[in-house]
Amino acid sequence: MNYCQLNAEDLAADDYFKEWVCSPTPETNAFWKSFLSDYPERYYQVEEARQLVAGLEQIEKRPTETVRVDALWNRIEDSLDTYRIIPAERWLTRSIVWKIAASLLLFLGVSWVGQTAFKQTELSLQPFIQPANDWVETLNEASQVMHIQLVDGSRVTLQKGGHLRYKSQFSGTKREVYLTGDAFFEVTKNPNKPFVVYANGLVTKVLGTSFRINAPTGAPTVTVDVKSGRVSVYPNQSGQAQDPESKGLVLTPNQQAVFHRDEAKLDKSLIENPDVLLSEKEAERFVFDDASAASVFRALEKTYGITVIFDEEVMQDCTITMSLDRESLFQKLDVICRVLDAEYKLIDAQIVIYSKGCSGSRNKPIHPSQ
Repeated sequence: MNYCQLNAEDLAADDYFKEWVCSPTPETNAFWKSFLSDYPERYYQVEEARQLVAGLEQIEKRPTETVRVDALWNRIEDSLDTYRIIPAERWLTRSIVWKIAASLLLFLGVSWVGQTAFKQTELSLQPFIQPANDWVETLNEASQVMHIQLVDGSRVTLQKGGHLRYKSQFSGTKREVYLTGDAFFEVTKNPNKPFVVYANGLVTKVLGTSFRINAPTGAPTVTVDVKSGRVSVYPNQSGQAQDPESKGLVLTPNQQAVFHRDEAKLDKSLIENPDVLLSEKEAERFVFDDASAASVFRALEKTYGITVIFDEEVMQDCTITMSLDRESLFQKLDVICRVLDAEYKLIDAQIVIYSKGCSGSRNKPIHPSQ
């Protein structure tokens, strides 16, 4: 069972999870301790599911509530029977029924039971969850973005629905935060204390930079886009002999990593619309008069912080005369390759140019609209 993909209701419907909440054993405690160690960002889902299970169990122990619960079960199961589920398939509905019941019980206002039951199972979580008063939890339920300033001066722009968990004081050797949802980080530089973001099984580690992480709850992928500086991204696989960071990627501006959670696989590419990385003063104008292909590609590399791979010997006779000031990176590449009768591909966040060389003059002025 891939528990890191389950939401709170799915977890609460799982028999092994319910066994841990209701009758914890050393084996189940060890399993869920290991799970939360590997996926600390799933704390919220685990805690919500635990309260659902504990709340329902507590209600069933109260004689005055048992009749209401039984009546609720009967009504739900009677409703499902109207769909004429055949006996061979009836076992499939149990988890669905349980989740519906849990949702209805919450709707009917039994959260107080969960709070009471929390005290009974609190010890199961405390050995491996940091004390709550050391942490600040922020959920953006507003329709606009939320701006958060951390104690070290770092700033986080949290999108609607985003959930950020961080310490009120960054002690120790790392500045750690946990994210679900979409957020942009501007991290204050501190070479002695790396800033680490845990997001749905992916770890992003930086010293000081700006980047965006999109890690929706339950989504199959996590995306990291870098705006400035460098970041290291790697799967959150603790407890392995090899340093998990060695299996990751290093991203530079205009690069992104997509983490496929099921396979624990990382892909690197350029972002959809790479930004100009130079100031207006430093930026070169893309106006070329009989310029060599090599000089054009070097201008692209400098302006966008990318790598352009081409065979300089094959393209030594290729020259370009054109104006490309307002076009995006990929629009520029399309025009340049059309002029040079070449092609390009994006491979591992690099641009690879394929050309058979140039014969004759390439000095005719070209404009993108032609």
